Amino acid sequence: MNEKILNQFQHAIVTETNEKYENVLWLEDETKQPIGFLKDQLTDNEQLLLTMLFNPIDSTPKPVSIHEENWSSFLLNDGSQPREPKVIRMIHFTLDKRIDDLDSFRDVWNTILDTPVIIVWTSATRGIIILDTEMEEELPDFISINQAIASDFYVDMTLLVGSSHQVEKTKGRLNWELACMNSLIKAKVIRRVFYEHEAIPYLLLESLTIENREQFLSRLLDEDLRFDKDFIKSMTVYLEHNLNISQAAKALHLHRNSLQYRIDKFTERTNLDLRQFTHASLLYLALLLLDTRS
Repeated sequence: MNEKILNQFQHAIVTETNEKYENVLWLEDETKQPIGFLKDQLTDNEQLLLTMLFNPIDSTPKPVSIHEENWSSFLLNDGSQPREPKVIRMIHFTLDKRIDDLDSFRDVWNTILDTPVIIVWTSATRGIIILDTEMEEELPDFISINQAIASDFYVDMTLLVGSSHQVEKTKGRLNWELACMNSLIKAKVIRRVFYEHEAIPYLLLESLTIENREQFLSRLLDEDLRFDKDFIKSMTVYLEHNLNISQAAKALHLHRNSLQYRIDKFTERTNLDLRQFTHASLLYLALLLLDTRS
């Protein structure tokens, strides 16, 4: 261990292992022992120097059971296919920051799902939950799960709910679902829970250049419409309710005629008739492009 370097940064070295992760630059010394430095006590150049002198610490949470070890080896390496469960669903999650209390994080999932879960962490803030769906009668309420975790841990979590499949197909499904999840992350979506079929359009739109995106949006929505929050919300809810104007109006707390008026005005301005599937699909893609934080 380089004593001179450590003496130089003695004022920033962490002595409490429970120091919040996001406040600490965690590294490893030459003996693989963790060593932390308070970020607010270091300049950017000092942090860069330390990362050059010490190795980054592997902060990915480790498996806590033999089942998780088997699944982690299978998904992330070339391990053997686990025998159980035989029919699964992968739930991909990403957090905006690391959670320190991993046991409580696991307990929330166990409690709501009423069964022990298998969690395969792929990084400090991303992972995959393996659900046994062989006897699944209905999908869990993933929105409630997301809200519970956000409330308990003060984090933003995005979920991608994969499709149920035979375990033999998992490796192929994994690559596809990870691609879908990555497209959601890149898009900086506002929504927090997606099913696989809802994520696929984001993956397809990812290949569009910025210029093509702007051309597409300009063709469908002029600037007034793009920044009309009431219009965007109305059209989004209308599409989410499968073009059922009565249900959409009820969800929006609008009179049916009021929503019909907005739809008619949109048709007049764009020449797109939302009663036609292809026209409605174009608006759906445009709304997805607007459903970003960037």
